[in-house]
This record gives sequence, structure tokens and C-alpha cells, in this order.
Amino acid sequence: MLAGVLTLVAAPAVLSAQQSGKISLVRDAETENTIRYFAAPLFKAAGLNPEALRVHLVLDDRMNAFVAGGQRIFINTGLLRNSETADAVIGVVAHETGHIAGGHLAKMHENLRAASAQSIIALVLGAAAAVVSGEPEAMIAATTMGQSIAERSFLKYTSANESAADLAALGYLEKTGQSAQGLLETLEKLQDQELLAGSRQDPYLRTHPLSQDRISTVREHMSKSSYSNRPIDPNFALLHRRIRGKLNGYVDPPARTLARYSADDQDIEARYARIQAFIKLHRTDDALAIIDQLIEMAPNDMFFHELRGDALYRAGRISESLPSYRRAVKLVEQTHGELPLIRFSLAQSLLQIQGRDTAAEALNHLKIVADYEPWTPRTWRLMATAYGRLDDFGGAAYALAEEAMLVRDHEALARNVARALELLPPTSPLRERVLDIQNLMGGGVQPAPDGG
Repeated sequence: MLAGVLTLVAAPAVLSAQQSGKISLVRDAETENTIRYFAAPLFKAAGLNPEALRVHLVLDDRMNAFVAGGQRIFINTGLLRNSETADAVIGVVAHETGHIAGGHLAKMHENLRAASAQSIIALVLGAAAAVVSGEPEAMIAATTMGQSIAERSFLKYTSANESAADLAALGYLEKTGQSAQGLLETLEKLQDQELLAGSRQDPYLRTHPLSQDRISTVREHMSKSSYSNRPIDPNFALLHRRIRGKLNGYVDPPARTLARYSADDQDIEARYARIQAFIKLHRTDDALAIIDQLIEMAPNDMFFHELRGDALYRAGRISESLPSYRRAVKLVEQTHGELPLIRFSLAQSLLQIQGRDTAAEALNHLKIVADYEPWTPRTWRLMATAYGRLDDFGGAAYALAEEAMLVRDHEALARNVARALELLPPTSPLRERVLDIQNLMGGGVQPAPDGG
């Protein structure tokens, strides 16, 4: 499962990913939403659409962030864990927004841009297929991208682009009334690493060339800005402590987490971290005790209810998880927004329970998930399961065709397109989509074998 509980991969796999120089993605609704919340005013200041932003979390304990494939920001979990304050994260996000608004990636050499696009697609689709499966082993086996490809294509910026992104970031922070102190602290922290051997440096230094001029520019801005000493928005600070506690509890071994965050520490960061530790230790009731305290304090916090559902799901208490997931989805709907990961979690739990009613409910949720995130193969696989339990085998074939197209299984794609066209009524809207898929394949679909 994903979302609040972050039960995707054990800490040793984090180390192996770093040592092999490959990238793995992790997903969490609250963390992604928090980064989008931080970025929204910056995007508006840059003349960009915040709704177009896609946030990807890279499971890596080193500090780094980069943009790729349009308005996609990739942020290492290590940057979030090692940033002491929210404005440090916001400063980095402002800088990456500068790269997006400046079109720096689009100005790179054409063959590098093409290589990066292919790498991004493979990375995002492959990792998503593993992450949402809910199995730690699947995350370890997720599609990965070699570090050499990454750094030689879309990760590496020129010094000129870095300076331009800094200037843009300072402008966005000024327009939104925020201090650049966090950006300065991050640059100074990275400057301390410049004398380290390359293997010991955070990759941010290799992908974002650092110079004294860059630091001087930020310092000069702060000497003139009326917002330099403005404290961080308390809500931003709270959100940052939440995701930091969640990531710390997820990445670190439980013993280390419980030693770092004692039971006497009632800050939200400590509580979130202990919840993750207790889930890892299968001490579900201890995790639930903390979560229930949080819900009592803030009964309309969607992420607290999601976290409760996750803890129960991971404990195998599927039926008990449903009310919490349903409550979380309802609260999301009341905000007139959408968080597909939470809805996916509910659908996945529903399909753990046999029955037409639960299948129908799951299918409704999965259709919405697919509208927002059609690139996730696991969504289509679960949708096929739901259609099958409702005896809609044409719909099941259609969903499997969507999955096969994403994972590039040409044999399964041809088979399921043919079967869907055989079973779906002529007036079905799904049939129209299947015909679109057939056209994308160049019409090269052979009829399904008898009984196929």
C-alpha cells in the first residue's frame, strides 16, 4: 500500500538503490499534496498552472531535486528529511520552478531531451506499477533508471541556468512575501560538501553547479528584501513536520525511530514517526492509539483517517480499514479536490472482500482514479478484477488492454483488444476507447482465438 503508511520498501533497499546508482520512486498522498501546496503560490507567481504540477518522490537519502518531462518535480526523500525547516524545502521548490518557467530543459540538446523523455516515461510508469501494488518486494523490483543516464541527460543544468533559476526563485519568493533564508541555508549546506570526494557529495552538487556568486546573489537579495526576517507560515511549518516525521519513521529502523522520538514527545513530527515505527513492528494497536488521538484533535483531517485505514490494511484487518478510507475519501470530496491515491487505497481494500457490492463500489472509485492518473497499470488491473466480478468480461478485457498498452505487452494488448471488441456492445463507450487503442496500434489486432 502507499499513501499515509509508506510501506513500500525496507531501509536496506534504500542503501542498495544508492549503491547501484539507480532511482526508485515512492508515493504518498500527504507528502505529494504538501509539496504541491508549497509550490502553488510559487507557480502562480511564475505564471504557471499549479494544477499541472506532478510531484515525484525519489527514494534516496541524499539531497537532490530536479525537474523533468514538463512540469514534473522530482524530490529526494533525503532532501525532505534533512531540511530542518519548511522554508528550506520551499526555497528548493522555488528554484526548480525557475527551471520550469525558464524552459531550461527544453533548451537542451535534442537527443538528450529525447533520451530523458524516454527515461522519465519508463521510470514513472515502471515505478508506479510496482508502488501501487502494495508489496514491498515489488517496489524493490521496480523499474529503475541508471544514474549515468539521468545525470547526462535531464538532471544536469549549466551554471548559467542555475543562476537564472536562482534569480527567478528570489523573484517568486518576493512576490509571495516569503523569505529566501531557506534557500540560502540549503546552498550554504551544499557549499560545505564541495571539498568532499564526488562519491560522498549529495548529487545536487553534480546536477546543479554551485558557485560563490550564487550564494552572494541570495545574500544580496536578503539584504534588500523586506521579507528576509519574516517567519515561515505556521501552517507550512506544521505540514513540513508531518511529512518529515512520516519519512523519518518510514526510512529509519524502528529502534532508531523510537529512540529518537520518545513517547513523551507529543509534537506531530514525533507522533507521525512513532506511528510508522509501530506499523513496521506490527504493533498496530499502538499505532492506532496515536492515530485516534490525532483524529480526536482534528476529526476532519483526511490524512489522519487515511493513515488509520493504512495501518489496519497492513495488519490484514481489511474490513476495519474500509470506514476510515471511506471517511478520508468523503473529506477529500468535501474540499472539491481529488487525491487519487486515497481513493485507490479504498478500492484496493474493497477488492480484498469478495462480493458484487464491493466490486461495484471499487469500480466507481477506480474509474475516477484512472481519469486523474491513467498511467498507472495497477489501477487497470484492479479495474479488470472489478469488472470480472460483475460478470462484465468485455469491460475486463478493455481494462486489461489499457494495462497491456502501458506495460508494452504487445501480445496481451492484441489479445484483449480483440476480446473486448468481441464482447462489448456496439453502443458501449468503452468500445469506442478500444477502437482508439486499436488505431494507436495501427490496426494490427488479430481476432481472438476461440475461447480466448
